Amino acid sequence: MLNDDIKTIIKRSNLSFVATINQDGSPNLSPKSTLRPFDDRSLIFANLASPRTIENLNRNSKTEINCIDVFSRRGYRFTGNATVHSPGDDIYNEFNQTILLELGPSTKVHDAVLIKLTSVSPILSPAYDNPSCTEEKLRETYFRKYGVT
Repeated sequence: MLNDDIKTIIKRSNLSFVATINQDGSPNLSPKSTLRPFDDRSLIFANLASPRTIENLNRNSKTEINCIDVFSRRGYRFTGNATVHSPGDDIYNEFNQTILLELGPSTKVHDAVLIKLTSVSPILSPAYDNPSCTEEKLRETYFRKYGVT
């Protein structure tokens, strides 16, 4: 389910958005910079400061995550069911170590959220409908637009 292209997009995007359902049925959208592949059928992210996301997932495990590489204007939509893993749990302990190595020892990881995927689908900019459009051209255009060298 999670092939090399998907893993590359997750790494490149550096920011994803996790959707959950609030108690009143309204949507909750929360940015995440810690989304990582866990295995070939699961994703994981750290709860650094998202108490509402955790509250929502504890009540209703359904979630959707969007992950877009802004420069290539493509990404993926992930749908699945989440479980929240807290300190002392093996999944939490392992992921906490990974995050501390990446973000530094002062980072406080409250929970690790594991998402067992039920579907993965691509997201493409309408720019790709133009036959002369290529990912390379889009990346060049958006690198210039955002001042990336």
